[in-house]
Amino acid sequence: MVVQEFTVDLNKPLVFQVGHLEERYQEWVHQPIVSKEGPRFFGNDILEFLTRTKWWAVPTIWLPVVCCLFVKSIMMGHTTQEVALMALFGIFIWTLIEYTLHRFLFHIDTKTYWSNTAHYLLHGCHHKHPMDSLRLVFPPAATAILCVPFWNLVAFFATPSTTPALFGGGLLGYVMYDCTHYYVHHGQPSKDPAKRLKRYHLNHHFRIQDKGFGITSSLWDVVFGTLPPSTTGKKN
Repeated sequence: MVVQEFTVDLNKPLVFQVGHLEERYQEWVHQPIVSKEGPRFFGNDILEFLTRTKWWAVPTIWLPVVCCLFVKSIMMGHTTQEVALMALFGIFIWTLIEYTLHRFLFHIDTKTYWSNTAHYLLHGCHHKHPMDSLRLVFPPAATAILCVPFWNLVAFFATPSTTPALFGGGLLGYVMYDCTHYYVHHGQPSKDPAKRLKRYHLNHHFRIQDKGFGITSSLWDVVFGTLPPSTTGKKN
């Protein structure tokens, strides 16, 4: 008797299906379906609602928080110039975090049911349906949860008065990242550097998915040698 391989039904909620693909999951998830309408994740309407986020929710919610953090450091004795420098440093560190998460966590190789399921929720869904506009940015509730350990990490290395500005810079970097990510998928830039950045990122989705992990820039791809061949080689 031949056992038939599991097949994902795209007309049914996907999250609890993809794990059954096991070793075949990575191949399946990196074969993109180009459609502006994303799939249903959960049968439960509340869970389904929590997976969908409008892009403008990110700056609307987090930019006021960023401003409050900068003001807090100023009220604790730092000058505007000092806060600006700390903010720039926080943005710089975020670009490294962005690259590291994308390369080593979002593109981790999974094979088991629950690891496949977690990967699909975290990033696999974006590679399977890269034009799903409601699942391009990180849900604010999940961001708020992740802010706690990141705040504690910054506070461990920084002083009480510099922690708000440094964390605010990192948070601003995250906002820039999510908005840039949405734009390179759904914007129509006509000039560089935006046009080049869009081409660079879509190359990661549709051509070489194990290279080009930078979103807001290719800086760390240059540093760590993960530039796609189309960038490093000669043009035909």
